[in-house]
Amino acid sequence: MSTGQPGLLRDPEFLKFWSGQSISMLGSQFTLLALPIAAAVTLRATPAEMGVLAALQFAPGLLFGMVAGVWLDKARRRPVMILTQLASAIVLATVPVAAAIHVLSIQQLYVVAFLAGSAAAFFGVAQVSFLPTLVGRDRLVEANARYQTSRTVASLIGPGLAGAAVQLLTAPVAIVIDASSFLVGAATAFWLRLSEPRVERARRRHVAREAIAGFTLLRRQPLLRAITGTLLIANTGSGMSAAVFVLLFVGQIGIPPASLGLVFVASSLSSLLGSLLIRPLQRRAGLGLAMVVATFLLAAGVLVRTGAAFAHRPLIFPLLIIGALISGVGVMTYNVAQQAIQQAVIPDQLLGRTTAGVGLVINAGSVAASLAGGLLGQLIGLRLALVTAAAITVCCALPTTLSPLRTLRDLPDAESEEAAG
Repeated sequence: MSTGQPGLLRDPEFLKFWSGQSISMLGSQFTLLALPIAAAVTLRATPAEMGVLAALQFAPGLLFGMVAGVWLDKARRRPVMILTQLASAIVLATVPVAAAIHVLSIQQLYVVAFLAGSAAAFFGVAQVSFLPTLVGRDRLVEANARYQTSRTVASLIGPGLAGAAVQLLTAPVAIVIDASSFLVGAATAFWLRLSEPRVERARRRHVAREAIAGFTLLRRQPLLRAITGTLLIANTGSGMSAAVFVLLFVGQIGIPPASLGLVFVASSLSSLLGSLLIRPLQRRAGLGLAMVVATFLLAAGVLVRTGAAFAHRPLIFPLLIIGALISGVGVMTYNVAQQAIQQAVIPDQLLGRTTAGVGLVINAGSVAASLAGGLLGQLIGLRLALVTAAAITVCCALPTTLSPLRTLRDLPDAESEEAAG
């Protein structure tokens, strides 16, 4: 699309897609909180079992992410988004049904986590690859900012509602809301009046060769390489933390689910600020400097949150809130920028597989970290496992700070970056 395109708020097709996915993101906040609480509180899971549960949410991205990327570079993305959201709704609906007839088990949660994660792996690649078709490459920063703003608003509203729902209705019942929201997301994606461009279909697909092409670009492109390094380290620390966080603060320390929901609300509130600040920061300081600052904010917030595990009881909740406020700005500022950079510098014919390559690397770290976090929590204790996770997360600033990203002022384009490479 040309640069004379109107703002996305005047684009009816973007508004359909944006509204439906915003509702779906709001619903996902219920499962994000309810699934680990169902395991930790309802089923009394051990740290090792919590680690396995967290790992199974990331494992599909590791197993299927690259296959999804290669396939989606030669397929229409919108039907995939519709089908995967319908699949997610069906899978999640089995949790409250099993709870109602008193047969819910940790093994079922394992299956649900894996199947829902599999659908999310395909949906995530399809959504990222579909957005340039929907809005045009010249409006990617605006589209990603609005999309991430919706994610943040959902995170702002959702955790508080989810915490209250878990406390009042139990965790399994709260997951019904997420299942319903996926139906809305699928319906609005189906409603779009948009023809995706035809794709060339090869008689024989060389999946390994096509996957290598995505990894080759990822390895050679310095901006993508630095972004992947930062995301890998940050998500490794996050995966390790996720394995012990709910067990420590809800199961051991006794923070109520509704209060834990407010911690997520605080993170989302500050993330909203980050999503709104990215474009002004890009104009004044440059995109790269904003990303460097974002990584330091993320590290600082994680350190404050980790300190809450060792604080006196009256200080625990305030420190969790403060840490969430600090890191939330950093996470969203970085995510809006890195997503737009990926979509801008990756040629469309490589967008799916290269995006999947980034996800594959990140998910590999997350799976290993989740299993390691659960094991460490069982061997050395929940607090020391959380400290280890924080130490890893702090290092996420290094790849961005020590790369050409730090000098980037504006959004690059694929042609100039290919020439530079």
